[in-house]
Amino acid sequence: MNIKIINNAIGRLLQVLALLMILPLIVAFIYKEGTNDKLYFVFPIILSGLLGTFLVKKGSTKGHVFTREAMFTTAFCWVLYSIIGAIPLYLTPTNYPKFLDAFFEMASGFTTCGASVATNVDILPHSIIFWKSLSHLIGGMGILVFTLAILPKQNKEATNLMQAEVPGPTFGKITPKLAETARVLYILYLALTLITTIALLLAGMNLFDSIIFAMGAAGTGGFANHGTSVAFYDSRSIEIILGVAMMLFGVNFNLYYYAIIKSVKESFKSEELWAYVGVIFVATVLIFISIRPIYNDPLYSGSNAFFTVSSIITTTGYVSADFGNWPFFARHLLTLLMFIGGCAGSTAGGLKVSRVVMMFKSAINQIKTAVNPKRITVNRLDGKKVDDDVESSTNRYFLIYTILFVIFMIIVSIDTSDFETAFTAVAATINNIGPYIGELGPMDTFARMSDLSKFTLTLAMLFGRLELYPMLLLVSPMTYKNIKKK
Repeated sequence: MNIKIINNAIGRLLQVLALLMILPLIVAFIYKEGTNDKLYFVFPIILSGLLGTFLVKKGSTKGHVFTREAMFTTAFCWVLYSIIGAIPLYLTPTNYPKFLDAFFEMASGFTTCGASVATNVDILPHSIIFWKSLSHLIGGMGILVFTLAILPKQNKEATNLMQAEVPGPTFGKITPKLAETARVLYILYLALTLITTIALLLAGMNLFDSIIFAMGAAGTGGFANHGTSVAFYDSRSIEIILGVAMMLFGVNFNLYYYAIIKSVKESFKSEELWAYVGVIFVATVLIFISIRPIYNDPLYSGSNAFFTVSSIITTTGYVSADFGNWPFFARHLLTLLMFIGGCAGSTAGGLKVSRVVMMFKSAINQIKTAVNPKRITVNRLDGKKVDDDVESSTNRYFLIYTILFVIFMIIVSIDTSDFETAFTAVAATINNIGPYIGELGPMDTFARMSDLSKFTLTLAMLFGRLELYPMLLLVSPMTYKNIKKK
């Protein structure tokens, strides 16, 4: 590996982190927080800035960023972001008694998981709450933009890396230049975030809350500034606005570009989009029927069913009702949605709808071939033949995903008393959802779990958000052999 070019890339990213952490520091001044609350951000800003500058000077821009270098840089950068970003939380007197707790929280923020160990989020300073939610906005597209921005535009390995890092089994540039693609995606991303903020303001939220929840919806993260999340407002209009926003952020952003610049009709031909919308509709109807006897108000049942389905399938994790107490059928349907996730090329986690569609079609083709061995079957998506390489990589991804899931669940089961808790805790973190179903429930936190479980689930978040391969490369001993300084 070219260590100098890795140093340069990580150094520049740390300099960016230092600049980003100035924003919560400004919030601390706006809300006239104490001197200590401000100093909590000054230290990591200086640390990140100086370390970043040192690495840039030690690094080099000469040479190519091939798949191994780019994957390693991405994974190592996210771990560093989570560690340095955790410093203000750890220095804050409440909620994060151990650095592991703060690391867990910030890894959850940057990976847009939304799982929390905070036992009383309502008393946190505005600056800390803002920083946590800003991490969702950064993490929502941060890795995608990073890989688009730093790779050489003519480097063939760029496409290979996108298949491993960008959410979903395939990647396609929407403009000829990768950097231009990054800018277009970010403009769309921030525009939708602004629209969500305005809509929440009109629905009755104050400005700070609107920004916090809009950033959480945009990154499909789920951090809130109230312990009871969206349920705090008890508002059907807010639930509908956030439900729609989360659903929109779970759509492939390429489709928005095509709809605006090219053809709306072509965008609506996406098979993944219709599968995604169809799953949301069917799941909402089924859960509404399941929970209807619990609540007297059908509007309350309907809005909570739609909101919860949208929150879970997009892996956002906002909570409007304690679905841990819902009927068995509704709870386990939500568990299934945790695995499906949003669309490829969105900010959502999970396996992604396109992968699920491809695996389902592949299974159907296998059944047809078993019935008639001479029959030739072709797996198609959006009317086009799925390349054998893409189909194979999807199957390999699912196999590795399953193996890691089982390993994480076995470790977490040491700390839990029942299968459901261990299973859904891992499902909620590796799929970057946040709330889970079990002995603690969606209205509780991960604070009572052991340090071993917290560390394991933190790894699960990072593996899930980075689509497995970069983190596998980071922890593999083979990665560190034959490292060359060029």
